[in-house]
Amino acid sequence: MDPHWARFVEFARGHDGVATWSEAMRLHLPPERLQSWQRSGRIRRVAPQVYVIAGVPDSWRQRVRIAAWSSAGWASHRTAAALDELNGFIGRTIEVVTERGRRRKRVTWTVHESRTLRAADLTVIGGVPATSTVRTILDLPAVAPPFLVAKALDDAGRRSPHMLGAILRRHQELPRRGRRGAALMSALLSERLGEPVGDNDFETLAIRLVRSIGLPDPVPQFQVRDGDGFIAYIDLAWPDIKWWVECDGLDSHSGKAAHEWDRMRRRRLKRLGWDGIEITYDDVTERPEACARDLRDLYHERAAAHRSGPG
Repeated sequence: MDPHWARFVEFARGHDGVATWSEAMRLHLPPERLQSWQRSGRIRRVAPQVYVIAGVPDSWRQRVRIAAWSSAGWASHRTAAALDELNGFIGRTIEVVTERGRRRKRVTWTVHESRTLRAADLTVIGGVPATSTVRTILDLPAVAPPFLVAKALDDAGRRSPHMLGAILRRHQELPRRGRRGAALMSALLSERLGEPVGDNDFETLAIRLVRSIGLPDPVPQFQVRDGDGFIAYIDLAWPDIKWWVECDGLDSHSGKAAHEWDRMRRRRLKRLGWDGIEITYDDVTERPEACARDLRDLYHERAAAHRSGPG
């Protein structure tokens, strides 16, 4: 057997019969082999740079993998909950999430758009790019009945003694404005933690801190794009000096794919002349004086550098 074909088949069969162009290149396959196999009917091109081995049975997981890769997104909401085997969710619907503003063709699955995806929100489940358990729980109130959200939240809490705290922290970090189900999640968390969950999110508290030290108001959820269609939403931005501040979730379990995605995003921002820093929710709530000093000093350094030449 052709060793290239054997290597490709072994990989694809371990991934529901699906492989992408980039995965094939990581297997050191000559690009012309993919084209030859497609012409001969060995593989089917089901989406741009996404291939399925001919004859492999169709499955929900296969369709999820195709949806995620072809949408440049991550399995999310009810789909991620089913992949994560959260109580109350089965593999039926297909939902993915992408960065808001990316153009795409009409598809047969549900595509959600988000301004707030970060590496801490992303993982891989059984080889499928997906939102983390924490992010999935926080997204569910937008699409699922409250009783199912509660079941999933309780299931996640039983799996780890730290899960409720992690969900609360990310809930506090994400903007509440315009986020469907945020009030329900606050109520569910308050009930389980035995204390009220406040309404102040990271964005609100950070803007208050910025105002307290006399800096200009930042633009929240600012969109950056270039001629290639690259889009990034920045938590807090000062477009006049191309400087940003983002809340870092400090999740060390996001996985290689998520961190590669985040590094690529930041490299492209850098190439567009942007620079910035990450701060944590604890910086804003527990160390506000030190955080304020750093923000003030770094803002003025950036402003001075921007005035003296290209940022």
